[in-house]
Amino acid sequence: MYRSFISFTYGGKKIEDFNLIATYNGPVDRSGYATFDDITSSYDTLEGQYYWGTHYRINSLNFTLSTDGID
Repeated sequence: MYRSFISFTYGGKKIEDFNLIATYNGPVDRSGYATFDDITSSYDTLEGQYYWGTHYRINSLNFTLSTDGID
């Protein structure tokens, strides 16, 4: 709880119980948010566009479990 904000459980135990921490080894400038596309329609008879909604694309990050020693 005091070492990281990314945590999960395995077999009912928190990773911190095993002295593990989730680390990210990917590029530093990678966005933490998924890309998205706004769904709009344009009409010849109306000014502007009609907004229907937003479609979010898949975003994933791969984390590694790291430790300086397991008790």
